[in-house]
Amino acid sequence: MLPAMHAIVHELTIAAPPEAVYDAITTAAGLASWWTTDVQAEPTVDSEATFGFEGHTVVFTMRIDLLESPELVHWTCTAGPDEWVGTQIAFRVEGVDTNDDGQPDGGTLVRFWHGDWEYDDGLLPASSFRWAMYLDSLRRALETGTGAPNTA
Repeated sequence: MLPAMHAIVHELTIAAPPEAVYDAITTAAGLASWWTTDVQAEPTVDSEATFGFEGHTVVFTMRIDLLESPELVHWTCTAGPDEWVGTQIAFRVEGVDTNDDGQPDGGTLVRFWHGDWEYDDGLLPASSFRWAMYLDSLRRALETGTGAPNTA
């Protein structure tokens, strides 16, 4: 029997169009606006993106597995802390109707999933908290122009 795998799941609404959200999670400039300024990435399937933290002493490498503009982004962690390696990350981006006339207001629902964690303890709880903080940074970057990315 295979062990149960665990996942981090978050959902948020951002007052920005889906295309802007998609760009923020697929381009180096977009990612640097909300996640970490130490980023090397390009929106190309099968490319690798690197994300540095803590003065580049912690580095995550993600293989870009799937890009379906502007709806879906999927990565696999190929290098980083042991518990992260082999985990999968997906962003689902959906336009939402929120005004009284049923017309799109330019808002976007972001569904975030970071799965295939072997353990539900260890790095998972802290990673879940940090993802929540960085996803709020994504929202603020798109809504106000000022996110709170890692800068050290």
